[in-house]
Amino acid sequence: MRFLIEYKDFSSKEEKNNSLSVLDTFLNEHLIGVFHGQTFECILIRFINNAPPKKKFKLKSLYKIIAEVEIEGNFTNNVKLNITDFQHGLSKVEEAINLVTQIEVKEELDFNKDKLFSNLKSIINNAPQTDEELKNYAKREKEINYLNTVKRVDRLIYSCKINPRPLLKRIIGVRLYDHFERNTLAPYDYIYSQLFSNLLRRSELMSPDYEEIYFSIGETMEQAKQSIAIDEFFKYTYSALNLTKYNQADVKGKANMVFHSMCEGLRLITDFDHLEKDKIEGVIEHIAKNGIDMELVYASVSNKDYLVEIVYHVPHSHLTKTEFKLRLTEIETNKTEIVPIDKLDIYYAPYSIGKIQLKKNEIVIKGRNSLRAEVSREVDKLPSEYRFNINETLYGNVSN
Repeated sequence: MRFLIEYKDFSSKEEKNNSLSVLDTFLNEHLIGVFHGQTFECILIRFINNAPPKKKFKLKSLYKIIAEVEIEGNFTNNVKLNITDFQHGLSKVEEAINLVTQIEVKEELDFNKDKLFSNLKSIINNAPQTDEELKNYAKREKEINYLNTVKRVDRLIYSCKINPRPLLKRIIGVRLYDHFERNTLAPYDYIYSQLFSNLLRRSELMSPDYEEIYFSIGETMEQAKQSIAIDEFFKYTYSALNLTKYNQADVKGKANMVFHSMCEGLRLITDFDHLEKDKIEGVIEHIAKNGIDMELVYASVSNKDYLVEIVYHVPHSHLTKTEFKLRLTEIETNKTEIVPIDKLDIYYAPYSIGKIQLKKNEIVIKGRNSLRAEVSREVDKLPSEYRFNINETLYGNVSN
């Protein structure tokens, strides 16, 4: 269970008590990595000092994952580290935990209060007992908080692993974030992000509740796990990359190291979030076989007579536009022709390739209708649609 300690002094108007900040670190050092149920990811305890007589103390669910509890305290010094305030705050934590069970939630409460009480009691003797011990502990806060983040990530992963959920949302893409100096993994971070985004989207990979997978890559897994977010739109996965070996590798070696690190992250999230393993492994195998210069299908439509595909290659720099092409195949004869559409920035391609219409004698590629799309096309001097005559494209002549 993660603890978040907040503070408000109605007399001095201060919103920080340094001794309670250390209490936050101490509680999480010992408890953040332990699973206490699915309902709450965190207990937010807001200590109220010098509360007005008619103060109503909050007790509610916040963002559906946080138990927000306000309790009254009697703290002596908001600025100076002191064992009196620290121990007073620690003594009130059990009261806050008891209040959590009174919070109204829509679904059945899954919160192991007894286990949390037991864990709390087992760590009390490890807490600082004097001002000197408190000051020495505070000197290690940065190091402890670094490890606390790792423990939190591990607990969240465990929570997902023991609680499989239905796969309801389609993955639309991936992003890669590393903990190295700027552009260390360039251009391979960009190239592989584009390859995986396209192929996972085309495979119709599904997730429980997010649309994007974010890769956090560090020199160690502990460093990678410093990135964390609880968001319905995306979810992090983690992997490591040996920076010394990477810097010593040639171009091919560097590309392979980034690829294998992303494969490691994909397999991790597949395991703990119960994703479709066959689709993941199929995409990995396809990239391993075809390399970074493979042709990708951006979009496609078909009918009984024709297959229309828009194809492209990922450029080796995000600053370079890529040529999108139309590939038209006559199904009966298997005759195929490829013609250029335009050179587009991959990020803004949806503004120009929003929809493909396959008509009797014509293919129409229409851009999106949004104001943002119109402005983007105007800036790049791009048309709102592209038209291709089917007979002219396949046979070089226009039908009557």
